[in-house]
Amino acid sequence: MRTLVEKGVYFFFVVVSFMVLWNVTAFLWDSFIPWNYKSDAVFLFAVIPLLVIGAFLSASLLFKIIRKTKNDHSFDRGER
Repeated sequence: MRTLVEKGVYFFFVVVSFMVLWNVTAFLWDSFIPWNYKSDAVFLFAVIPLLVIGAFLSASLLFKIIRKTKNDHSFDRGER
């Protein structure tokens, strides 16, 4: 049951991370790149896979940090 919850939380982190990356990229793309079918094809075949990879990497890093701080009880005692 615990692994199922961990996978659910990890998936949630991936989705949220992807949505943030998508919105930032869309804002920058609309601001600096003129619209035409070639630029949209580049976005589809090159940028979106990079966003997916970035979402998984950032979610994995965040999940690793949360696990480390959960197992490190030095924060409870005020020690470093």
